[in-house]
Amino acid sequence: RSNVLAVGLSVSLGLLAVVGILSGPAAPRSPERLQGFASLAGRPIRTARLAPGVRQIPVRLVSPRAESSEASPKAPWQNTADTFINIDATPEERIQAVRTLFERRTELQDTLRSAAEAAIQKRDLEGAKNILYPTGTEARRVVDGLDAVQRQVREILPELTKPDTLKELQTRTTDSLPRSFNPDSFNATKVISGLQSEIQELTQEIQAAQSNPEKLRERIEAALDESKNVFRRTPTGLEMPNYTVLASGEGFEIREYDPYTVAATPMTTAAGAYGDALQSVTDSGKAFNTLASYIFGQNQEKTAMAMTAPVEMTLEPGVKEMAFVLPSEFSEKTPTPEMEENITIKRMPSQILAVREFPGFATDKEIESQKAALIGAMASNPDYAIADATSFRVLQWNPPYTLPWLRRNEICTKVLPVGQVVEPVAVATPAVVEPVVVVEAEKEPEEEEED
Repeated sequence: RSNVLAVGLSVSLGLLAVVGILSGPAAPRSPERLQGFASLAGRPIRTARLAPGVRQIPVRLVSPRAESSEASPKAPWQNTADTFINIDATPEERIQAVRTLFERRTELQDTLRSAAEAAIQKRDLEGAKNILYPTGTEARRVVDGLDAVQRQVREILPELTKPDTLKELQTRTTDSLPRSFNPDSFNATKVISGLQSEIQELTQEIQAAQSNPEKLRERIEAALDESKNVFRRTPTGLEMPNYTVLASGEGFEIREYDPYTVAATPMTTAAGAYGDALQSVTDSGKAFNTLASYIFGQNQEKTAMAMTAPVEMTLEPGVKEMAFVLPSEFSEKTPTPEMEENITIKRMPSQILAVREFPGFATDKEIESQKAALIGAMASNPDYAIADATSFRVLQWNPPYTLPWLRRNEICTKVLPVGQVVEPVAVATPAVVEPVVVVEAEKEPEEEEED
């Protein structure tokens, strides 16, 4: 965290120096320079030649939009700076962000000076982070994500550095591969035939694209857009379940989900059951491969479906499974899984969920920590209560190639409006009265009287 903050402060102090040079009191304000600033701010100003010895009054450049909103409280300037880390921002939006930051350069200078004072003079790195990156900004999400990944890696490393871990990882990875890639069932003829079919399909696609340049352009644009998911917290181009946010609080949301359909398969071990990080990773990989094969056409109808988001992992006593959300067009008529695959099709009803987001990796320890945080947050909620504190789901929204500190993970559980949650009632067990068995003592035989 200190390294990240140091880099942020270095960049910020450099920006402070630049802004200070441009707008500091010692900088001469020639008419030409003022016109340059005016062009940057997006509006022209009038200048007049001054007689020698006459002091020039500094000019404050304010856009009409800023003047109209000056009476209302402004959002932090960091919200505007977030434009520069938004992968989907247009060039025009970035130019406008530069203009807005220039107009608010005094606020920017004050913020950077306060952060530098907190970090350097007071040795308060947490305070400096709160000043530079206010809660709710994208920059704060990135910083918190870096902190989370650093902590999660520290938790995973001791597990992965145990003796014989690499050998065990190799064995488990081989077992989790799809059958077509398993060395024990390797079939060279089948693999070559598959490659030939893929090459033939690719050749046909190239020929079709040459005859239809518009379609080729669309595919290239789609590929470029998908590549941006490396930097997106929520990916685009994927169908997701519909939900409405009913309420939000400190660190959680209350969402009402529409019905949707999933394909689910069991996992060997529940995440967090034994604290075995390696077991959780390989079990997740095996379940993921099973479901991916199903949606990509390994079903009885040989129907390929589009990938969706998020991937769900159920955490309940005795239930350990992963699920893929199916595209809405297959909600009612779903392709039939192969008999040898342990896949179940489930229709998820409309439900209200409490959801808490967290970045980085969904490790066992992180999941347990987020469950506790969500339960704590909901304990004081006046409107909704958790229906079952032992039933949770983990939602993972990103493809594997998304940067870890930008990943969007969520822990969720079903909630009901307060008053509808039935608290378990302890029923007194009636006392069992043991029957009293009276055993008569055996009479000793009477001794015969001697005559």
